[in-house]
Amino acid sequence: MQRALYSKRTVKAMPDKAVEKPHEDLGVRRMFQEIEHSIKALNHEKISEITGGISKQAFIDVADTTARLRARYLAKVIELQSSDDIKPADISTLRGSRLMYEEALEGFSALQHALGRGYFKLVDD
Repeated sequence: MQRALYSKRTVKAMPDKAVEKPHEDLGVRRMFQEIEHSIKALNHEKISEITGGISKQAFIDVADTTARLRARYLAKVIELQSSDDIKPADISTLRGSRLMYEEALEGFSALQHALGRGYFKLVDD
């Protein structure tokens, strides 16, 4: 025989709290919406102020740079696997390639995030 996960007392208490919650949630949701609106406006203002308009081509160029750096990093990985005599300098070069790729990827991800959040709109070229 299985025991109930919730006692009758807990189940009875839930409807009372549920009646109060929508009012609390509405106020909290409204506050978060106001904060989100402020954050969006601030990001839009600062990004536009510093970057100017971001063109569709610039967005694609960042994606292209990220893809090129990924390819270079992967080429270094493949190059190392074929070597019988891996030197510390080879690892250092690999690490540099990885860091460049990871930084570009982080930057592109931030750009995608900002676009997705509406912090800027792509302008025609």
